[in-house]
Amino acid sequence: MPEEKGLGSKFLGLFVESKDGTPEEGTEAVERSDKEKTPAELVAELAGQSAPKKGSVVSPGPAAAPAPRPAMPAPSGPVTAATVDFDAVFKTTGLDASDLDRVRKAEELLKGLPESTPIDVKRQIVEASLKAFGFDIAKIVGAAQQQLKALDTWVRLNEQQTVKGITDAQTQIAQLEDKVISLKADITKRTDQLASLTAAAEGRKGQVHRVLEFFNAPAAPAAKP
Repeated sequence: MPEEKGLGSKFLGLFVESKDGTPEEGTEAVERSDKEKTPAELVAELAGQSAPKKGSVVSPGPAAAPAPRPAMPAPSGPVTAATVDFDAVFKTTGLDASDLDRVRKAEELLKGLPESTPIDVKRQIVEASLKAFGFDIAKIVGAAQQQLKALDTWVRLNEQQTVKGITDAQTQIAQLEDKVISLKADITKRTDQLASLTAAAEGRKGQVHRVLEFFNAPAAPAAKP
């Protein structure tokens, strides 16, 4: 978003100096009007955004190790990422709006910074900015860890459902294949029976024809099918 990128550039100017020791271009007006203010105070004024919503907080903790994934068939073609409402996914696993807002704010700040910015400088900018907004870094980390855990749980549940669906389908396929084999055997049996009956009928017809020929009598018309 253009507004966020502009904000990121202003944040960058508060922490980065050019090679000759002077502030980067675009930060002079800010420094002229706020020389005595701390970076955090300047960030708060530049952002002009509200404080985070009040709500329950998920305390940070160690990220849960993902459970082993069941064996799955390989995709039939190139994989395209699905369109997913991840906020809804997170909420169904217990994360509330304040948890989502914390991580989203950190993401927005990171997107607003130039890619060329050194990682240490990025971290300094983002941490100072988030503190100015009233966000607790530890709570952001905790919420991000909870999101990863929620995604692992969501994928695992979908895997379990998929495995069950595949197993049920394979069972039905096996049953249908057995049915096909049985039906084909029945077709073969009925065909052989008909051939055998037809052969017996032709033999008997020959015997009857000999009787008619003996008496020089015409054969009866064939029965209609």
